Amino acid sequence: MGALRSFLPSYPELLLAALCFLSLAALRLAVRARRQRAPVSWPVVGMLPFVLGNLGRLFDATTDALRECGGTFVFRGPWLARADFLVTCDPAAVQHCLASNHGGYDKGRDFAEMFDVVGDGLLVADAASWARQRHVAATVFGNPSFRSFVLSTMARQTARLLVPFLDHAAAAASPDGFEIEDVFMRYSLDVSYASAFAADLDTLSVAAAAASAPVPLVAQATRVASEAALFRHIVPAWWWRLMRWLNVGTERRLAEAKAVLDEFVYREIANRKSQSLAVASGRRGGGSDLLSLYMAWPRDPGVTERQRDQFLRDSAVGYMFAAKDLIVAALTWFFYILCTHPHVEAKILQEIRSLRPSTTVTATGGGEHAVFDSDVLQPASYLHAAVLETLRLFPPAPFEEKEAVADDVLPDGTKVAKGTRVIFCIYAMGRIEEIWGSDCHEFRPERWLSDTGRVRHEPSHKFAVFNCGPRSCLGKNLGLSNIKIAAAAILYNFQVELVDGHAVEPQNSVVLHTKNGMRVRIKRREAA
Repeated sequence: MGALRSFLPSYPELLLAALCFLSLAALRLAVRARRQRAPVSWPVVGMLPFVLGNLGRLFDATTDALRECGGTFVFRGPWLARADFLVTCDPAAVQHCLASNHGGYDKGRDFAEMFDVVGDGLLVADAASWARQRHVAATVFGNPSFRSFVLSTMARQTARLLVPFLDHAAAAASPDGFEIEDVFMRYSLDVSYASAFAADLDTLSVAAAAASAPVPLVAQATRVASEAALFRHIVPAWWWRLMRWLNVGTERRLAEAKAVLDEFVYREIANRKSQSLAVASGRRGGGSDLLSLYMAWPRDPGVTERQRDQFLRDSAVGYMFAAKDLIVAALTWFFYILCTHPHVEAKILQEIRSLRPSTTVTATGGGEHAVFDSDVLQPASYLHAAVLETLRLFPPAPFEEKEAVADDVLPDGTKVAKGTRVIFCIYAMGRIEEIWGSDCHEFRPERWLSDTGRVRHEPSHKFAVFNCGPRSCLGKNLGLSNIKIAAAAILYNFQVELVDGHAVEPQNSVVLHTKNGMRVRIKRREAA
């Protein structure tokens, strides 16, 4: 018996063997991780090291991983964290989940909680609530008076705020330039706020520029909320819920941002009620802004005044998020692209110079600046193509998320279990050779033009910037019009160039803002 015991390993020997095995396994995984771009699932922590190691370029790293994995992979979170989800950029999967089988995928309770800043609004609603809200929103957005009001607001704010502000900046001629993403933030907030409430914030006024006024709290609040929503997506739920309970870090900033948004929006609702009870009851005509049209909608039976106000608040905040963030991100990346592709800028400039301005603005020191409305810009197909190409490479919403309501199988054979979160990486879709060809990394507006010069249509499951299927963006055409109105006015009147040495990179957020802003110099363009 003693002889037999001498051959049995002792506990230290077993422990040493286990450590050697784990060390070799970790070394093997480390070598594998260095050789490939796809994320490696580590013991205990899952693929969290992939996220932490690529925080500076998370979207590009995810694109590389999807390219190597054939367009789809399962992200494994830390053990017991319930943080696993499916990531895909396959157009067939997009078509299947968002259109053909859209009833099999919802936003899910987790998404609504992660993006609770918009309350129970259309952006996070599911099932019957979504159908009811979508019907109301479709009616409002389909109202010709609303469309006319919003388009006129875009042109008006461009003429009275954006162009004078940039003219003031050009006259100042600071050698260090200025941060233009901040300008677009203020401009888009002025447009979306006026469209929603028929009230002017004037955050981009020349007076604000002269006083070096900080970014308004409501604008800061929307950006903080977007960053907090992404943080909630990439860490285990218990982590950010604990932070929320402790009221620290991003959760504390998010709580403050929500309080700011509530103060602004509820104040506008109260003001509107005090101004005209007729608008709230719907018995007589009201305005054409978003709030007026929503307040004129008949109240459902059993809905209290408090619930009604919450519905108005959630609808308005959701609209502001969708409208403002689209314009900020799209314009920022559009001018970044033009600064690095002068031949594209020259073609757009040639095109808009052939058009007749709809209005003019007196410039500082004499002369006039031109502004173009949506109708005048209809023939500008190359400008439209350049905007679409920018959105392909730099989608304002870099990913879309759904949750499977039942077991399913994707077109490529991937099995999806009930409750699985599915992340559609829109950012990656624009940079995959199998989707857009070998030149997918090139900025080439010509890909959007037919032989006759007309804008070419691409299916929404391939170009999913405005979503796909029944949840397609209702404000797509209004958003594109706003981008073109602002871009045409800036290009026609000013020359924009990047400040040397300032790196422009995407920020990790649910909205594709820049990491460190975009500093530019601007000067008045000489008359043609």
